[in-house]
This record gives sequence, structure tokens and C-alpha cells, in this order.
Amino acid sequence: MSEAAGPQSSWAPAATQPVRPARGFSIPYIDIIWRVRGEVPIDRAMTREEAFARIDALLRTPGTTLSAEGPELTYAKQNPAAQDKLATFNRGRLWIERAGAGAVLRFDLFSHALLLCFLAPLLFLGFAQLAVTVNAYEKAAAEASEKDKGKDKKDEDKPKPVKKLNPIDEFLGAPAPEDPSKKKKDKKDEDEGRHSSEPGYFLAALFAVLYLLGRWLEPWLVRRRLRAALANPVSPAAA
Repeated sequence: MSEAAGPQSSWAPAATQPVRPARGFSIPYIDIIWRVRGEVPIDRAMTREEAFARIDALLRTPGTTLSAEGPELTYAKQNPAAQDKLATFNRGRLWIERAGAGAVLRFDLFSHALLLCFLAPLLFLGFAQLAVTVNAYEKAAAEASEKDKGKDKKDEDKPKPVKKLNPIDEFLGAPAPEDPSKKKKDKKDEDEGRHSSEPGYFLAALFAVLYLLGRWLEPWLVRRRLRAALANPVSPAAA
């Protein structure tokens, strides 16, 4: 059964079958970057169709396609709204398993947002290192150019005498002439490090913090919302 978000529908019981592996791109020990797995305990007496009916309102949002196949419920989102409580996870699957004397609702969710937050620091670190490389190249090129000038360069580097104001201009308060050697030094300092690497390092650190925060916070929020949905019985009017 496959349907887009719409009116509430009842869930038909499904025969017990082995849960199929997650669909999509999966690399062991690496897909944990963008993939979130977990479980929520439920009442053992709760049937699969009742559990799915209780979380139906959480999943059935605009832009979400639901599919109940065998023992599992899968969903996929296209351009989810900001109000969607599961907007961070573009697709996922949920199923119920018996665990000892009780039962658990397991989930396996995929998030493009987490993947982008993980890759963003690498991108900005690359920009920062590119700035460092360009600065080093320009500095080496400038030093080589200075060496080629030879004696003429040395003559230019000799300190030049500072012009003095005549007594009349000095009496009238005219500004003193600038020191040529000092002016040249200041200009050289301004030309060094034109390509700053600091913004790249800052943005890399920012996205790294966002990823670590989201990687811990989002799974906790998913479990919390699923527990809240499972705790609320479906009203007869909505069944």
C-alpha cells in the first residue's frame, strides 16, 4: 500500500515476515554520519496496526509519501515544510519487534541535512588551505621579483632624507612631509596576507559544532516525539 499524505486511513494487519534491510546507499561504519537508528519501547499488547495508526499523524504531513509493506512502514519526504517535526530526516522506515517480555518500535532514518553539515567543514577547510597556499605563492613570487631587481632594489631600500618644512610653513602649522621609508613599509604590510584563511576556519568550526549538536539532538527528538505519539490513543472519529 502506497499513498501520499492525505486523510487518515486504517492500517491493515501484516503477516510476520523478516524485516528487509534498509534501502538506499549504505556503507557500514560510515553511513552513521547521515543515518540514525534507535528504538522506542511500546506496550506488548499493542498491535502493529494500532502503533502505526498512532504515529500516522506524526508522519502524514504535506510532501510525505507513506508506504506500508509487510511488517514495516516507510516514508519519503519531498520539500518538507519547516513545521514538519521530522523534516530533518528525508526518508526512513519503522517496524515493531518483540523484545523479551515487551516490544519496541525500531526506526532507521536518513538525513541529508546531517550529511551536508558533516561535509561543510571539509569544504571550508579546503578554502582556508587554498588561501594559505595562494598567500605563500604570492609571497614567494614577490621575493623572487625583489631579488631580480638587484642593485636597483638596494638603492631604493636606502633610507631617504625626510624633507623639512621651511620656517614660514612650520610657523603656519602646515603638516610635516611623510617619511618615504615609513610609507613604503606600511604599504608592504598591507599587501601581505590579502587572502585571509580565518573565515574558512571559523565556518568549518561552526558547521562542525552544528553537526555534533544535531547528531546528538535529532535522534533524541525523534525518540521523544515517537513516545508522545504512541502514548496518545487514536480517537474513534479519526480511526
